Amino acid sequence: MSDCVVDTSVAVKWVLPEPDSADAVRVVADVTTSGGRLRMLDLAVIEGANVIWVRVHRQLITPTQANTALQLLQSTPVLLEPAHPFLPDAFALAVRFDIAVYDALFVAAVQHHNCDGVTADEPLVRVIGATFPSIKLLRNW
Repeated sequence: MSDCVVDTSVAVKWVLPEPDSADAVRVVADVTTSGGRLRMLDLAVIEGANVIWVRVHRQLITPTQANTALQLLQSTPVLLEPAHPFLPDAFALAVRFDIAVYDALFVAAVQHHNCDGVTADEPLVRVIGATFPSIKLLRNW
C-alpha cells in the first residue's frame, strides 16, 4: 500500500468516539503496517479542533475531554503538510466541481501525491468519486 491522505472527517474519528471510529483506526493500521505514510494537511488539525470545540459548545463533551481529544489530534502519527502550496490547484477543483475549497485542498493533495485518500464525507465522494477513484469513503476502506 502506498501513502494515504487522510481527510479531517476521518482524523477526528481517531480522537472522538463515533460509530465508525474503529474503521478510522483501521486505516492507520493498514497504511502503516504496509509501509505507507499517513499524510494530512496542516489545515485538518485546525478543522479538527473546530469539530472538537463544537462538541463542547453543544455540551456533548466536557472541556477536559475536549482538551484530551485536541492533544491526541495534535500528536497523531501523520506527516503534516502545509495546505498553502495546493491552493491554486484546489481552487480550480473547487470551481470545477462546485465544492468547498477546504474539500478541494484534500482532493488536490491526493492528486499531487498520486496516492489513496480516505474521507467520511459522502457528498464529496459523490461529486468527485468518478474523477478521483483513489479517494475512498471510510466505510469502503
